[in-house]
Amino acid sequence: MATDSLYILNESVKNDIEKETARLELQHRFFDDAMNNELLPPHIMDQLAETPSPRVCEIAAGTAIWLKELAKTLPASAELVGLDFDVSKFPEPEALPSNISLGFVDAYEPFPMEYQNRFDVVHLRHFILATKKDHGVLLVQNLLSLLRPGGWLVWVEAGAPLASAEPPSEALFQVQKIYYNFIKAAGLEIE
Repeated sequence: MATDSLYILNESVKNDIEKETARLELQHRFFDDAMNNELLPPHIMDQLAETPSPRVCEIAAGTAIWLKELAKTLPASAELVGLDFDVSKFPEPEALPSNISLGFVDAYEPFPMEYQNRFDVVHLRHFILATKKDHGVLLVQNLLSLLRPGGWLVWVEAGAPLASAEPPSEALFQVQKIYYNFIKAAGLEIE
């Protein structure tokens, strides 16, 4: 089990697992609300609905809540795989639908052959805070290696740099500046 997570929001070492699990579940609900309860863009969901046995991989699966929600919308024949560097928050297998499997992966290393060219969709979100400086291209190459021809990489982010305000807000600009300086000081990828 990995404990030295790159993800700066990961609190499983400092706090108990239950607190970190609750934070991740709340984060999921925030994204769910922000995305109008759409787990994936509608055109991708339509494509998955037309695929007899769709295959979806989530990177940085955390508590697998996104996969559990997705499983409710896809046929039981769908293969749903959750991979993470920190597996400490994975639910017990008996708490998952039978078509979800979870495992360890370091997204900065080549993925095992069994996962390459396999998935219709690779999904990750809020991953920018775990992106190593100068490793963005390698990360994207690794993620793309998971996709079947014609597959979709769905990468969702939110944060101060992506926010806007109308009319423009000096306070928001200051938050963005603080966020940018923090990311830079932490040596994380921001470009």
